[in-house]
Amino acid sequence: MKDLLNNKKRTKLYCFSPMVMIVTFIVEIVLAIYSFIKSRENKSDAAIVITLVFLAIFQLSEYQICEDENLLLWSRIGLVAITFLPVLGIYLITKLNKKSYLLQIGTVIAIAFAVLFALGPNSVESATCGGNYIIFDVDSSITGFYGYYYFGFLLLGIWESLKGIKSEENRKKVKSALKWLIIGYLSFILPMTIVYVVIPATRVAVESIMCGFAIVFAFILTFKVGPIYYEYVKLESKSKRNKL
Repeated sequence: MKDLLNNKKRTKLYCFSPMVMIVTFIVEIVLAIYSFIKSRENKSDAAIVITLVFLAIFQLSEYQICEDENLLLWSRIGLVAITFLPVLGIYLITKLNKKSYLLQIGTVIAIAFAVLFALGPNSVESATCGGNYIIFDVDSSITGFYGYYYFGFLLLGIWESLKGIKSEENRKKVKSALKWLIIGYLSFILPMTIVYVVIPATRVAVESIMCGFAIVFAFILTFKVGPIYYEYVKLESKSKRNKL
């Protein structure tokens, strides 16, 4: 086991070092504050803000795992935070596109996993700071189902976005936002896939590396999807009020 960890530590991915983790946390919190101001100005919901906050919390959790002794607490916090990200993506898509049963199903599954990670006595054992990424020690009976949920709903998000882009009912701006959401998804899925294939040692740290790449998604969400989303939600709210 010691030799295995030493081999992982020799796999250099400096873009995921603890210093970068805390810088990424700061950047994502700043983006969340900016998005909060914009959402308030447009009387929109806080879905984008919450997404950015959860991304930031995960980065803070990773940093604390490398710097703090309370590994179990921060492991639980980090895993709970990222568990809601796929379903938040589905929420954004369904707000821009037609309502989908995927949102209700995803929400139930996300809450179940979050409760399990937060309160399950053996669901999370600890975590290891590999120097460049974090290895979460999660019960093996959970990881398979969690992986299906996580990547399944990310892929479903892309699929729902593609359907929205092809729909003639959606306005050009909505289609543009959906296109940017797809680009955002691919900005961390594709690099993670490449790293996963090229560097086998990183396969035990998928969550850590994927969320490291997600900083690109955070910028896309803030400056490309956000302005269109706020405008659309504002128009939808105004339209509903006029019908009353």
